[in-house]
Amino acid sequence: MSAGDEQPKAFSAREIVEELFPATPTRLIPRTLAFDVRFAEDGGRVVRASGGDVALRLRPIPSAGAEATQLCCDLCAWTGPRRDFDTLRAEVPGSQGRRFRYLAACRDADACEARRLDDVAVERLLRTGD
Repeated sequence: MSAGDEQPKAFSAREIVEELFPATPTRLIPRTLAFDVRFAEDGGRVVRASGGDVALRLRPIPSAGAEATQLCCDLCAWTGPRRDFDTLRAEVPGSQGRRFRYLAACRDADACEARRLDDVAVERLLRTGD
């Protein structure tokens, strides 16, 4: 590479939105998330902290009801028919398996993670049994 050749600067999603769309509401501006939620082999989800440690496992449970019923994903707030969602449960931390939290999550875990704007739902799942 010669002295005149410069690498183009890479911009973060946050920088792009703030520069091109300055009137974007704060809650819609991309930010760095502390947790990563990915599909697990058992059909559930694995929640990992930014360091890569498993923070929580969401296990799949059978879903009942009309397939056409509209649901809202508890992780990314996307809405659609029940057939596009999994019903999951997570053990409440510190409950020794006596209490669980339940949620609906998109079947397409990668698309769900791409739409997730913040960690509020994950942090709610990680709260101890208070």
